[in-house]
Amino acid sequence: MNIVEVQDLTTGYSSKNGDKVIGQYPSLQLEKGDFVALIGKNGVGKSTLLKTLSGDISPLKGEVKILNKKVDELSSLDKSKQISFVLSQVHFTGKLSVKDVVTLGRYPYVNWWGKLSKSDNDIVLQALEDVGAIDFIDRDVNTLSDGERQKVMIARAIAQDTSLILLDESTAHLDLINRIEIFQLLKKIARTRNKAILLSTHEVEMSLQVADKLWILSENKCIVGTPDMIISKNDIGNVFNTETVGFDTQNGVFNFCATHKSFSFGIELEPSINDYNGDLNIENRVLWLKRKFQSEGCFLTNETPEIKISLSYKNDILEWEIEGFGKVIKIHDHNKTDLYKEVVSNFII
Repeated sequence: MNIVEVQDLTTGYSSKNGDKVIGQYPSLQLEKGDFVALIGKNGVGKSTLLKTLSGDISPLKGEVKILNKKVDELSSLDKSKQISFVLSQVHFTGKLSVKDVVTLGRYPYVNWWGKLSKSDNDIVLQALEDVGAIDFIDRDVNTLSDGERQKVMIARAIAQDTSLILLDESTAHLDLINRIEIFQLLKKIARTRNKAILLSTHEVEMSLQVADKLWILSENKCIVGTPDMIISKNDIGNVFNTETVGFDTQNGVFNFCATHKSFSFGIELEPSINDYNGDLNIENRVLWLKRKFQSEGCFLTNETPEIKISLSYKNDILEWEIEGFGKVIKIHDHNKTDLYKEVVSNFII
């Protein structure tokens, strides 16, 4: 079931000097139970699209429907019962507890006296349970960490009980662990509560791993697809690749690209490596060594490389052999070897 339907939408801003078009989207849909990541370069119009979907900005053209009703025809009260919006940073004046903030989500449903029912209170408590914030229910919201505060704001959106939850850069100021937790939490909420969730984010790699679909804004259009389809068409690379950054479609990550070409290289593991039983994961180490060399402008080849590197295990010692430009050196590895630096310093490349 579609929660959101967009038809012939043009987003932007009107002024006395005319309309400024930001984006044009012939057709977009958000389904119940879907967690969708909205990505794109800075300034491409992600926030403008979110504000248009929420009804905060009127479209220059076309329409946005929430459950088959035009957003711009909904009253403020009806809108607040259908759409909740979580911002990246919210500042509260005065002393509000975590429970007070989440309770704000219930105000579209209070009676004329502004009094919350027992059912409202139960909904607030369950929302705090769902996001893992029940343990700090009585704390002043201004004393929370960024990650804790985002959980509280998401709990407020859950308590608001809307069909659509929009989030604008809600993970922007969080550390890696908190970003992962928020992504997992949003997917769980979409599934267990049948919400349509749209998150604007710069976390491309995480979105590919967690989101059900991606909306990629680029040049006044929106590319829509599941992560597998997006990667198979190289949409990420087409939108984000630059001279210094390239998207690896096999591993789903961005790699740094040197602006110049250096030497060709190859890295091999000798059969004796099979006898190694130390604490290093040799294959992972070689993988990251290759990435390091490539980031410096070196290029991997299966043919005869200019620098041939091999790793062996002899007499309980890992040994690198580096051959190139008519020279061979051997280096005992004691978990401190900077192999790229050794190649550059010894072969004067």
